[in-house]
Amino acid sequence: MSEATNIDLTFFENKYNNLLQEISANKECSVLVKHFGDLSQESISNLEGQVESSVIENAIAKGPLRKIFFISVETLQNMLIHGHKNLDGNQRSFFILAKNHVKVDMISANLISNSAVEGLKKQIEIINGFQDPSELKQYYMDHLENNQLSEKGGAGLGFITIAMKSGNKLKVAFDKIDDNYSLFLLNSAVNIE
Repeated sequence: MSEATNIDLTFFENKYNNLLQEISANKECSVLVKHFGDLSQESISNLEGQVESSVIENAIAKGPLRKIFFISVETLQNMLIHGHKNLDGNQRSFFILAKNHVKVDMISANLISNSAVEGLKKQIEIINGFQDPSELKQYYMDHLENNQLSEKGGAGLGFITIAMKSGNKLKVAFDKIDDNYSLFLLNSAVNIE
């Protein structure tokens, strides 16, 4: 394991543990599902089952439940497909599903190349800039019609669909790890009241 691998692993572990402590310190919040480490189709399947059973156990209404499940699956798939790998081929990531009395947060983090940060910031700013849900839907339709598939098979619709389903602004953060990579944190919330 190279020094770079240790640096990004430690960075991710610290961020993950700090977020869990923050959530646990808030008496109104609880962690429903948590995952740290590599993602695969098998681990995503397992997490989908955990998300579904935890929202059902918490008696979340059918409408929000569907949104939470959809966003969780979309987020996990996006991390698996689009998350960057470090120089040693490791793909750092974590996922936390947390609930309070008014909303459920889906918090995810993955490795991103520093060169991709500005483009992603701009994309999220555009998505968050729409005040009317119908404008965001029109942006989605235009994007769907005019965009081509990327080399990884996406058309850049993931964040748009997450924002549409959520009904809330996407919260993002970019924490620089080193000269090559940053931690990209995405928090999307679904109102449950």
